[in-house]
Amino acid sequence: MGGMETGYIVMSVVGMGWCSTASASDAAGFIRQTVRESGAATLTRLAVPGFRQGDRFPELVAAALEVPVFWVPESALQAVQAICQTISQKSLQKNGFAAVAEGCALAGAGPGAWLRVPRQTYAGITCAVAEGEGVE
Repeated sequence: MGGMETGYIVMSVVGMGWCSTASASDAAGFIRQTVRESGAATLTRLAVPGFRQGDRFPELVAAALEVPVFWVPESALQAVQAICQTISQKSLQKNGFAAVAEGCALAGAGPGAWLRVPRQTYAGITCAVAEGEGVE
């Protein structure tokens, strides 16, 4: 018979940050292209900062990508800041985090996650791709 089920899966997660002028269709297209060019596994989830909860934008983007939204708690976002590759002074001043997209991607991909693509920017959207062993 088969081996034991571990419950672990390879997570390919996009972390996203956005400004009020961003378009959901632009974001979905940009994220699709970034994931495709990265060679990442199939996108598992869209990870976004918990401090933006209540904003419907991520739900619209996730629906277009056909993945669930994962709202990253501020404690988890803070915990991965030291391993993020880029720093945004603007973001640091505005919300206290130097790396939102990368931080969300890493936190959303679970323990041992690594950045496949550091922060990319387009039309008021930032995204980063991380992979890790998430737990289902």
